[in-house]
Amino acid sequence: MNIQKAEQSILNAIYAAIAWLLLDLGLLFQEQGVQAISLLFSRPELAVGVIITVVCIAGLMYKSRLAAMVLLLLFLLPLVLRMVQGVYPSTVMLVFFLLLLYFFLSGVLGAFRYHQLKHLEREAGDSIDC
Repeated sequence: MNIQKAEQSILNAIYAAIAWLLLDLGLLFQEQGVQAISLLFSRPELAVGVIITVVCIAGLMYKSRLAAMVLLLLFLLPLVLRMVQGVYPSTVMLVFFLLLLYFFLSGVLGAFRYHQLKHLEREAGDSIDC
């Protein structure tokens, strides 16, 4: 993976995170209607999840490896916990989850590869200067 592909993987993870956030908020507004905003304020875990996702999206814009990992775990853990409890998503949702999982995982790999390539680039530049 070269640096352009790493940056594209990170960008795709950003798009996937935005799609996931909009889907979750859309489903919340569809189920709760106008009360969705008051529900976000009355249940802090929902609001914290939204805030963490937005912060991770901002972190991915700066190619943060930590943001990529947190976003992947934040996406994966609830899905795995629901499946362990015996609550399986529909086929359409499962395909959507797998697609998002691919983009989040490639975003993690892209962020790590980006920083590795930048580090190698800096070392090469330092050795030329000496």
